[in-house]
Amino acid sequence: MKYIAGIHLSHAQGIESIVTASTLAALALIARDQRKTFKKASTEGGNLTAGATTLLERLITPIHGSAQLIAPLSYLIGVFSNQMEQPDWYEQTSFDYPLSVGTMAWTRTAAAISLLGTAWVTRTIFKTLGKQLHFIGTREKGEIVSVGPYSFVRHPLYSVVLAQLVIASVAYWSWIPLASCSICLGAFVYKIPVEERLMEDDSSMGPAYMEYKQKVPYRILPYIW
Repeated sequence: MKYIAGIHLSHAQGIESIVTASTLAALALIARDQRKTFKKASTEGGNLTAGATTLLERLITPIHGSAQLIAPLSYLIGVFSNQMEQPDWYEQTSFDYPLSVGTMAWTRTAAAISLLGTAWVTRTIFKTLGKQLHFIGTREKGEIVSVGPYSFVRHPLYSVVLAQLVIASVAYWSWIPLASCSICLGAFVYKIPVEERLMEDDSSMGPAYMEYKQKVPYRILPYIW
């Protein structure tokens, strides 16, 4: 039995409490930084000059956004509804890979801490992107961002989303985040060419973006894609 903040918890409850706290903190930090960056983009970057035109282009962001949230929300709902332990229905999604109790605890705890690390990386990306943040489109005061994380891949926010879901699958010890990761990856395969076409078609940024693509050939996975 363990005590966390003076509360008497079983071993299972202790692990789920750590994972839950890390998940909530990561979600809160990312939501706060995204809200601040969108506010800055709206006031400093200007309105969108081009954006999604087809129904699928308008839906693709809600699709991958929903898939991204399903993983943590399903875990949190399950744990909170079952006295800080995974309910039977959620345990049925667990990996069938035997680990000792101690190894499982350390593995899931390390993954939970890593989730907080991805929130810090996301914050760095938001700060680098600044007033250029948008879902699909180009802004009136559009500029090419090619420093920091954008010097490694052209869409680092998407890289972090995929990494978060892979890490979450270990923290939750469930394949649900991996299913979400597959959906997000499929959405990014469709969305990235749309975003890049809008950048290339922009009269002020097109040539610079083509040059940027030459310097940074990878979209979200360095040396792979």
